[in-house]
Amino acid sequence: MTDLTVMTPPDEEPLTLAAAKEFLRIGNEAEDGLVTDLIRAGRAHVEVASGLALVSRTLKRRWTKWPHGLFRGGVKLRPGPATALVAVVRVDGEGGEELMTGRFRLEGGNLRLRPFAALPVVPLGGAIEVMFVAGYGGAEDVPEDLVHAVKLWVQAAYLAGDRRGGDVAGVTAAMAARREVRL
Repeated sequence: MTDLTVMTPPDEEPLTLAAAKEFLRIGNEAEDGLVTDLIRAGRAHVEVASGLALVSRTLKRRWTKWPHGLFRGGVKLRPGPATALVAVVRVDGEGGEELMTGRFRLEGGNLRLRPFAALPVVPLGGAIEVMFVAGYGGAEDVPEDLVHAVKLWVQAAYLAGDRRGGDVAGVTAAMAARREVRL
């Protein structure tokens, strides 16, 4: 079993309110709250559709058993891109914690066991918690095609809410090139 927890949410959105309003051709502040909410929802939609974290945040992945592939190529930390390993902690059945970060490294977005390091046993009733940073960085670091996908989602949702039409689902098709394959 695996769980994902956001430890530190993103500090910013990949699309500014001003850029979204320009894209939507809105020239006043009357709908700033709506557009801000649509930006947040659009980012979340693009992240789910692509399997990526757009702007950096700290996440915690919790496993009750080690996932397959840790010895071979490592375990892909999702959502990606995983850019920094913060901590690996073994939690026993009573909630006691033991830091195990030194046994692991992050390489190409994969959690890997360091050479000659023993894989920690997951205790009965316990878990392994891996904290990592995921995302491209700040808003300025997000690839333009992903920012554009957020713009398209915001536009489609805005137009759908205004009864002028808009295909929110169509944005998912545009994300197919960025979607990470999960085997």
